[in-house]
Amino acid sequence: MKALDLKLVRDLWRMRGQALAIAIVLAAASATFILSMGVHRSLYETREAYYAQNNFGDVFSSMTRAPRSVVDEVAQIEGVQQAQGSILQYAILDFPDRSEAVRALLQSVDERGRDRLDRVTLKAGRMPMPGQPGEVVADEAFALANEVGPGDEFDAIIYGRMQRLRVVGIGLAPNYVNALAPGDIVPDDTRFGVFWMGEEALEAATDRTEAINALSVKLQRGASEADVIRAIDRILAPYGGAGAYTREDHPSHAFLESELDQLEAMVQVIPPIFLIVSTFLVYVVLGRMIRTQRSLIGLLKAFGYSGLAIAWHYLKFALAIALLATALGAAAGIWMGRAMTELYGEYYHFPFLRFHFAPGVFLSAGALAMGSAALGAVSGVWSAARLTPAVAMSPPPPPVYRAGFVERVGEKAGFTAIGHMIVRHIARWPTRSAMTVGGVGLSIALLFATLSFIDSSNYMLSSYFFRSQQQDLSVTFTEARNEDVLFELAQMPGVLRVEPVRALPVEMSHANRVERTALEAIAPDAMLSARIDQDGNLIAMPPGGLMLSRQLASQLGVRPGDNVRVKMLGGRRTEAMLPVGAMVDEFIGARAYASQDTLDTLARDSAPVGAALLLIDPAHRDDILAALKAMPVVLSIGDRDLEMARFQEMIDGNINTMIIFYIAFASAIAVGVVYNGARILFSERAHELATLRVLGYHRREVAVVLIGEIALLVAISVPVGLLMGYALAQFMLHMFGSDLFRLPFAPADATYAKAALVVLAAAMLTAVTVARRVMRLDMVRVLKARE
Repeated sequence: MKALDLKLVRDLWRMRGQALAIAIVLAAASATFILSMGVHRSLYETREAYYAQNNFGDVFSSMTRAPRSVVDEVAQIEGVQQAQGSILQYAILDFPDRSEAVRALLQSVDERGRDRLDRVTLKAGRMPMPGQPGEVVADEAFALANEVGPGDEFDAIIYGRMQRLRVVGIGLAPNYVNALAPGDIVPDDTRFGVFWMGEEALEAATDRTEAINALSVKLQRGASEADVIRAIDRILAPYGGAGAYTREDHPSHAFLESELDQLEAMVQVIPPIFLIVSTFLVYVVLGRMIRTQRSLIGLLKAFGYSGLAIAWHYLKFALAIALLATALGAAAGIWMGRAMTELYGEYYHFPFLRFHFAPGVFLSAGALAMGSAALGAVSGVWSAARLTPAVAMSPPPPPVYRAGFVERVGEKAGFTAIGHMIVRHIARWPTRSAMTVGGVGLSIALLFATLSFIDSSNYMLSSYFFRSQQQDLSVTFTEARNEDVLFELAQMPGVLRVEPVRALPVEMSHANRVERTALEAIAPDAMLSARIDQDGNLIAMPPGGLMLSRQLASQLGVRPGDNVRVKMLGGRRTEAMLPVGAMVDEFIGARAYASQDTLDTLARDSAPVGAALLLIDPAHRDDILAALKAMPVVLSIGDRDLEMARFQEMIDGNINTMIIFYIAFASAIAVGVVYNGARILFSERAHELATLRVLGYHRREVAVVLIGEIALLVAISVPVGLLMGYALAQFMLHMFGSDLFRLPFAPADATYAKAALVVLAAAMLTAVTVARRVMRLDMVRVLKARE
């Protein structure tokens, strides 16, 4: 090894504590980058491979009832590669030992294996056989959650009739990576599942011989989605077509795409925080090392080493730390990536899902770490290269202390001598002090922003499930009914209140913007359903116009007072220009509301009830559920409490795992910043501290000089960090928001204290560890002259 390389190894070993502290902060950046990019790449590549392998469609549509011959007609559209029709039918499963309703979606499959789109992957058993009407393949997620396997049998109410089903296989399909029940906001595999039944069997069960109500289309490369959709809508319009849509609006795909967007946002938000802090740390530590080695630099130059060689030597010091950080970050990122991939595997059902170790991700993480370290080293390296031997070998001029603003304030405040020492040293190095405050503040900000996600989730749950949704049960009917069904429900023992609900598929347009959504009706005297804004205020329904969620209004580019063209996508396909009367901040979906009269005018039918909300006596819950499951007109039953519990479980599973990671990350920043700051303070003030010991100060009093300065800087960083966290939390919520979910910014008071206390604990433990050196200070060695 060359002489400078040997010196580099000795410097790294001598400063191993500070180097490791910087490496941990850089490693946190690398680990977050590898975690986010690795999981993102794993999910994305798995999804694309799964879609291609099972030929997932590009365009989808549903209709009331259409002859199977329309499939050939759609296949002739320019740009269409393949078209496939099927039957979709919701059913209620009868599990005798369970009181809650278990819903299922039955989809037809060709018993002779001629399906080409959205193919089922068998995990066990076989596909249904011709001439076997009760045979089904169960979705793997439902089968695992309910301990269902090949050979199991149970009853189901299909199209108003009871039928015995027999599970012959377990499978997966690309259009149900997330199986979401109607009206639910998160998947619940225990109460909703997908079943594939033979085409002939499902035709017989639903009275749809040679008829379909769903269509899947595969496009040719380069085909225009908009042109194909217009052609499909034109063909299906006579059959009650509800409007074709692309993958972007497919529920399963949209749910997964939202998760990928959040992982991508994580890469843009979290790693830069660690890189900024590590850049500051390298700047401070390397600058201090170069100042203490001035005479050595002069001696090296006097022996003939060039400024470039010395600059490269000190740059290698920073790069060596970055190399160590990359190794630590890679190990941590792989471990966390595997843990997150296993967690995602519980929610996203693929035939295969594993964490990919892509070389490009590790190279990118290493490049970021080395770039951050090099950037922090630029100033110190440049100063080392510019030193001439004569200047370098002479001692630096001592700092000039004179009475100033700090001393005058301290004198009026009654500072002790030790207090003056503390504030004077902070004022002497304002840039370094600001970096310490900023670094600890960033760790508080990161932790606050992460913890606020829990508060936002709890607030959303409270607003949606307790204030907006007051019902106990929601009942969806097989088709829209008249008001008689409400009286029938109200007669059940234990039903306290019944309210009608109806939602119709519509296309809304304003200027050149078009969005498809469901227009929901609100009864004038509704008490079980309400529109609540982010501040918790009740928003009244405008009598003759629309109420749009702020998300939908933003997508359409409208404000209150603007007119929106509303076109029904089913039934009579009526159109109307309606004014936007109000907007409401909602956290789930992009939704639109209108009065019952407005919706009746658009629908022009005598069936204003598509679903009903029930407020019930809990003592009669089981009896009511049993009666509802026996009603032929009931398509599905939603239970608010069970939906809330499932949503809370999903949020806790995702957020709590991430919080554990970010508490460790935030603590790493605090430890790195405080440890390096304390070590530099100790090395700079060792002579001063030893002198105080000689003058008669006790060890504890001398330690206060060191700990006091760190404590004061950390105390200043608390309000700074909370202010940064306030802004960072809002930015992260905006970045992580999607069309499916938007979390409100609603931090609890305790979150401020938790974020500050965790970081303060990490900072003070680190400071105390360094202060132990003061307690063991060798006065004789420190006070020796070094000239």
